[in-house]
Amino acid sequence: MQASIPSYLAPRRGRIARNDWHHLLLALGCVFVLLLLGSSHRQASDSLDALDGLQQQAERVERLDGLLIQLMDAENAVRGYLLSGNRAHLEPYANSLATIDERLEEIRRDFATNPANDDVIADLSGLVAIKLRSLDQAVERGIAGQETRIQGKRYTDRIRDLILGLEAQLMAQGRVSFERSTRDLEQTRAVVVVLAAGAVALMVLLYFVLERQLQLREQLAGLLRSENQRLDSVVQERTAELSELASHLTNVSETEKARLARELHDELGALLTAAKMESGWIARKLDGVDGAALAPCRERLARLERLLDDGIAMKRRIIDDLRPPLLEMLGLVSALRVLGEEFARDAEARLSLDLPADDVELAPAPALATFRIAQEALTNIRKHARARRVKLALRVVAGKGLELEIEDDGEGFQVAAAARRHHGLAGMKHRVQMCAGDFILDSRPGAGVRIVARIPLTASASDA
Repeated sequence: MQASIPSYLAPRRGRIARNDWHHLLLALGCVFVLLLLGSSHRQASDSLDALDGLQQQAERVERLDGLLIQLMDAENAVRGYLLSGNRAHLEPYANSLATIDERLEEIRRDFATNPANDDVIADLSGLVAIKLRSLDQAVERGIAGQETRIQGKRYTDRIRDLILGLEAQLMAQGRVSFERSTRDLEQTRAVVVVLAAGAVALMVLLYFVLERQLQLREQLAGLLRSENQRLDSVVQERTAELSELASHLTNVSETEKARLARELHDELGALLTAAKMESGWIARKLDGVDGAALAPCRERLARLERLLDDGIAMKRRIIDDLRPPLLEMLGLVSALRVLGEEFARDAEARLSLDLPADDVELAPAPALATFRIAQEALTNIRKHARARRVKLALRVVAGKGLELEIEDDGEGFQVAAAARRHHGLAGMKHRVQMCAGDFILDSRPGAGVRIVARIPLTASASDA
């Protein structure tokens, strides 16, 4: 039973197969180029060898012709001397005698590779020697007899025949070499044409493969762009949903806190006040009655009044935490001043307040957000910072709106790590974002914390 291939492996195997095709095409292209270079190099080498061989054959023929010409010059010089008796005509003869031996030696070296020509070279050397000796004898006698002329012509004809035979042999070898070079050149040309055609075909095929690959890459890039756009839209939609949900939860929380504050103020406040009044009435009635038996009751009643006073104070603190009444009655500046004074009274750090003299006109939502940010920041400082100096400032910056700044010289923290663990910081940032403002958090371990919240006055007015 054949095992099925997982679907997530199929694209990968397809990519591997395409890469193998690319590598194979490149390897074949390299092989064709190397073969083309080798064939071209071989063709050039064979051509150079053929030219060198033809040049050597031409030089050998030239040396044979030179030998014949020197003999003819020597014979003509001797004839001129015999006819005129002027020894000046013997100068070419003397020059030929000086170079004929060297020329014969060169001819022997030219044909030394072919032992079949040894007899011919020996005959040529002997005839040349006889020819030269006859010319020497004619010069010594000073006259040229009829027999000498006939023998000289016969030797010359035999020398010419041997030289022409050697030249014909060289020409035949040259033709054979030329024909062989021509065949090799034609074969090499055919091979070069085939290799060049193969290389061109591979280049064309590789071009289409690369073009197809580029098209696939463009399609893939288009798919990635569309997928990124879709994911980006999904992320933006989910982010907007989460932001709206967080804003809704924040508003619900503040509304619930306000409702609880009202119920505590109305219901619990009324009960505690009524209990306080009843205990006061009982105390006044007991003050008019004498007797040691009522002393424990008076003590218990006094303790009850103190407990009621503590409950009323606790109720006020809970109401202030749920919905600060000073914020609604006196405004943001007064609420922040009271918040700072309570922090300075309960904490060990020294607080510096920098608040405007007059209240700032703000809508309820941004005013509450600003107060909650300051409240959360001071609470964090009290619990975690171990600071000695704390600064709380509120100012109106031209062109930027309202700016709240809280700064301490405490232990500090890494902002990136703390943003993931402390939801209070995220809550501050979200409150500022709800008001279309900017939130700045600056901190380093050992360098304290600085929080700046900027809320545009236009956004504040629009929330009113």
